[in-house]
Amino acid sequence: MGSPRQGTLRHALKEWAVAVRALERGATALVIRKGGIREKAFAVPRRRFLLLPGYEHQRPELLKPEFRDLMEGLSGLDDSGPLRFTSLAEVHAAYEISEPESLEAIDPHHMWTRRYAESRFRWRPKKPLTVLLLRTYLLPEPVELPYREAYGGCKSWIELEEEVPVAGARPALDDEAFERLAAPALAVLRDLEPAPVGG
Repeated sequence: MGSPRQGTLRHALKEWAVAVRALERGATALVIRKGGIREKAFAVPRRRFLLLPGYEHQRPELLKPEFRDLMEGLSGLDDSGPLRFTSLAEVHAAYEISEPESLEAIDPHHMWTRRYAESRFRWRPKKPLTVLLLRTYLLPEPVELPYREAYGGCKSWIELEEEVPVAGARPALDDEAFERLAAPALAVLRDLEPAPVGG
């Protein structure tokens, strides 16, 4: 697979900008997904990908109070400008949530309010939620790419027309700090069904 700090990437996960900021600052390692409106289900085609901040759906009241300060400077922005990348992520673990009890068990470990997490769980009830435990790496310099119409819309993954160099990316958290953050969530997640992750 190669080091997360080498080579180039063309695939990006579109995630709330506030969640990307939380991942980059080591405030969380968990992302919970169910796919965009244009997708039949959420799948994880790559183990390593860029994080693309999105602005359309995020609102402070959907976040737990301790994460709301991370919204500073992100309100009023939209997804029509240049794409700006500051980080990449590698899937450390991935699991599926199909039962309300499992969603409740991971509540202490993610940034969304219980009500919002439950609303995502109930949307398309036959499809499980996917929980990604991500190790985040910061790019040495921000990379900006022009916006293209193909990148828009409510979808999780985009394939970029240009390669983004990731050489020199450094972990948002050192190994010890990441293990401290990830271990409590993993203790809960290990009892769930693993989600398939691409190469």
